[in-house]
Amino acid sequence: MMDWVERLAEEKIRRARDEGVFQRNRYRGKRVPLEPENPHLPREWWAAFHILEIHDLAPPWILRGRWIRQAIEAWRQELVWVLETCGQTPRRHRMLQRLRQRLETLNIHIREYNLSIPRSATPLAPLNWQDELHKAQRR
Repeated sequence: MMDWVERLAEEKIRRARDEGVFQRNRYRGKRVPLEPENPHLPREWWAAFHILEIHDLAPPWILRGRWIRQAIEAWRQELVWVLETCGQTPRRHRMLQRLRQRLETLNIHIREYNLSIPRSATPLAPLNWQDELHKAQRR
């Protein structure tokens, strides 16, 4: 005889199957990793990091690094857009000035991030206006 916990579990599994949850699983047709995927992670920390990962949580410095990388990518896309669409106009000049100011703000965030990360983490390199401008012009 099933107790109420088993019945509840069976009902949730049946409902998930009916809704196609198992069809959208990222491990469909693959081995579910039960071991740490990061070789630098001590085995005794694996469970804690696994729980954080499956719930899309992370230490603050990792979240900050993710935000900075996304901000850099958005900034680079905007720089390319300005160069491609604005021509040689006063508007382009103003927009490039604003982008240069935002680059300095990003570099402040990068410096603060680099001071907050553990020693074992890889720091982010500050952005250089001339280098970024040349890369964007070559796109």
